[in-house]
Amino acid sequence: MPYGDRMRPHSRTILPKLVAFAIVVGLSGCAATPDSTPPPPAPSPTAAAAPVFANNDEALAAATEAYAAYLSTADLVTAEGGTNPERIAPFVTAEYLATELAELAEFQELQVRTTGATVFRVTKLQYADYLNPTEVEVAVYICEDVSGLDVIDAEGTSLVASDRLPLTPFEVRFQMKSSILVVSARVPWRGGGVC
Repeated sequence: MPYGDRMRPHSRTILPKLVAFAIVVGLSGCAATPDSTPPPPAPSPTAAAAPVFANNDEALAAATEAYAAYLSTADLVTAEGGTNPERIAPFVTAEYLATELAELAEFQELQVRTTGATVFRVTKLQYADYLNPTEVEVAVYICEDVSGLDVIDAEGTSLVASDRLPLTPFEVRFQMKSSILVVSARVPWRGGGVC
């Protein structure tokens, strides 16, 4: 039998096998395509981030605590004649820091210092704006009592006028800084009804 004839019967048996193999491989290839794989599970809904304060009472309490820390530090710096005024920085915003440093620098320039301490009470929450779950702006009315605070010169002589008004109302605003409230503005309140 010629060489070519010997191959024909063998080709007839191989050809169907090759075709079947190609179909199986082709089908298995299709099964591996991304379209036929089940989609990944949908991400589970995450719980909404809780606001920084649950309510206005918490905001008011945080503002009161923040102002106590601010005022205590301010009294300490002025009692030491305005030295190292940058100690007030953790309790105020970066924008308000320049104002604070300028006021505290006057104690060094005039060579005066304070004795005693300022007393305050928060009389009312003006507003609490919840800008997003981790950021809030708070404004409160504060009555400061400086009757126990004196300003003295280098010789220890009091510089406080005898007719000084001991109570001063302020509107104080706060912003978040490193997850705590800090003073962003402090202006005398002219509207009355605070002290």
